[in-house]
Amino acid sequence: MASSSSHPNYFNLNYVPTTTCDSKVWCPSFVSQNHHLTVNDSVMMNDATAVIVVRNFLIPMDEILLTGRSEKEAIDDSMASSIQSATSVSNMADRLRAIANEVQELTTKNSSLQRMLHESQQEVEKLKEENNALLKLVSSYSVDTLRRLDMLQVSNEKILGDHERLMAKLKRHRPLPL
Repeated sequence: MASSSSHPNYFNLNYVPTTTCDSKVWCPSFVSQNHHLTVNDSVMMNDATAVIVVRNFLIPMDEILLTGRSEKEAIDDSMASSIQSATSVSNMADRLRAIANEVQELTTKNSSLQRMLHESQQEVEKLKEENNALLKLVSSYSVDTLRRLDMLQVSNEKILGDHERLMAKLKRHRPLPL
């Protein structure tokens, strides 16, 4: 069965109908002695609210069925209905507690992950600084090495020139045996 977008597949605790009830549709008013109940009232936190909800929970057909029964049967049926309602509310409270616990665990994990992310970002910054320092060191070493290599090549060329001049002098002063 396909569900339309106007009818979600979950129970919305904050839903308040915006239309008035049709005379054939049962719409409990949940009227207390002082005021109508609102979404801010709590069955779990206020006994008077719980009594109002249970008293108004029975739909008109249930009231008709209960009217034909003896007082004891009507009380027993009302108690059974109240127990079912209380069980339903208790189950809903358990589910809400489980969801709240899950949200708390996820919040804790999120905080831990955010802390780890922050520490990782700090470590990345330190590594970037070290990397920059190493790049400067390598660049300096490279420049120094190239300068020394140039000096060695000049020195080597000078030594080779001196060697050739020395060999030429030696050949002129002393003939080499063949």
